[in-house]
Amino acid sequence: MQYHNQTEKMNTLLGVVLCGGQSKRMGSDKGLLNTNGKPWAIMVANKLEELDLPVALSINPTQQESYEAIFPNGTLIVDNLEIEGPLEGLLTVHKNFPDKDLLLMACDLIDMDNSTLQGLLNVYSSEPGYDYYVYDQDGFAQTFCAIYTSKALKEVFRKFENKAFKKYSLHDRFLEGKTKLIPLLDSTPFNNYNNLH
Repeated sequence: MQYHNQTEKMNTLLGVVLCGGQSKRMGSDKGLLNTNGKPWAIMVANKLEELDLPVALSINPTQQESYEAIFPNGTLIVDNLEIEGPLEGLLTVHKNFPDKDLLLMACDLIDMDNSTLQGLLNVYSSEPGYDYYVYDQDGFAQTFCAIYTSKALKEVFRKFENKAFKKYSLHDRFLEGKTKLIPLLDSTPFNNYNNLH
């Protein structure tokens, strides 16, 4: 698909905050943790909204009541597929928005900055034809701040329906598809808060 301008390309993109993990290492729901009185999930959603993107929050069924309280007028997508790990959230959102490319962000990326996100969007807009767009640092792909195209996700969903998966990690999707690896020069925006408590 050819786009006449960046705006047209951006109109196909949906921001997704991934909140549905079990947070086993953290010991509590990361998306509901607060900094300066604001839940992390909302902080990350705001970062995507600053890019003029529509935003959905991906949650699991046990989180629905809590997230309706902090995101009352927002789009909540509740996991409903039998897949292990974050792929369930990604594919559930894709099932609801099959024609949207998805900019997936983990709910604990509270140090993410606008310039890093804009860099990802610039490559996505200017270099069409890839299945996935992701920052890479020394061979490590940052799966939780990446763009997953609808074309690629349709094939992934087909494999899921046909029970053709051998591995379920997001990283394995990059290996199977045509992936644009973007060199990451500063890892600060990807600070990990799994073991905060």
